[in-house]
Amino acid sequence: MTIVQFDKMGQNDQAEYVGLLVGGAEQVLKDEGRADLAAKVEELFTTTDPGDAHTNGVVEFQMNLALARVADDKRVERDPSARRLTVEVAMAVTLKKNGIDLPQSFFSVMKDFKPKYPPQQK
Repeated sequence: MTIVQFDKMGQNDQAEYVGLLVGGAEQVLKDEGRADLAAKVEELFTTTDPGDAHTNGVVEFQMNLALARVADDKRVERDPSARRLTVEVAMAVTLKKNGIDLPQSFFSVMKDFKPKYPPQQK
């Protein structure tokens, strides 16, 4: 899903999407025989530092998504036909920064996701 599409979804759908994306990352790693890396994903997205409202994984993902959003806008400004960046890329970057390399199969785990709520009003 492109970041532009993601940003149009309601907050509940965005939260569900990210949660399913994390679960999808864990599953593709298990399917590849990398239960050790799946456990690292689980730890990253369940550990919260004292005083933080969100898990370490969510905080890092949101930062990487914000950076990807800016990079995506700049790319399209330079070349209107440029391929848009996806939420999956932001998640893959987050996990890579934490020593977790995802197999290519990760990039299609959310292909059937359908939002349940109306789009956000901007």
